[in-house]
Amino acid sequence: MTNDRAIGQRFGPEAHQYDPYEGMTGDEFVAEVEAAFTAARKHQRAISLKLPEELLERTKAEASRHGLPYQTFIKVVLEKSLDRLGRGRV
Repeated sequence: MTNDRAIGQRFGPEAHQYDPYEGMTGDEFVAEVEAAFTAARKHQRAISLKLPEELLERTKAEASRHGLPYQTFIKVVLEKSLDRLGRGRV
């Protein structure tokens, strides 16, 4: 199944690697991140996740830029991305 919708700027070699926040202002992104913090405090389960080193380093840098621990940043971005995908706002 392919997705013909415009899905943002690609940031990696894989078709699924794109920026779902393209077009958002910094304030809009921060508002979404802050709203997700409440949800992130729910019961949690530890998992192991393998990421390409470059992606992990970029993630850590972006998390640092926002003053967040990188694992929290990953949680927030993943949740907000799934929310946006579920609403068809890609």
